[in-house]
Amino acid sequence: MKCSYGTLSAMELKKIIRQMHRLIEAKEKRKISQKEMAEKLGIPHTTYFAYVQGRNEPTGMKAMFEMLNNLDDDDIVKVVRMWKEDSSNNDTDA
Repeated sequence: MKCSYGTLSAMELKKIIRQMHRLIEAKEKRKISQKEMAEKLGIPHTTYFAYVQGRNEPTGMKAMFEMLNNLDDDDIVKVVRMWKEDSSNNDTDA
């Protein structure tokens, strides 16, 4: 399947980021500030704020969502699990 990079609009990306923020809050059963979320992501608070406001469009994130959109649900889960496993392995190496 062919990916069409760059077709995700800033408005759609802003909505996705806000929805993921809410889902993480629901999972953790508590309110999470934008500053705390930025810390969790390892990015400056101002960068995360710009993402939420739709003033900054992270190109890599847009490309990733476009690629994920071309996968079925099972493959998306596999990709996320591989990333999580690799991330955990890198944390223990440090």
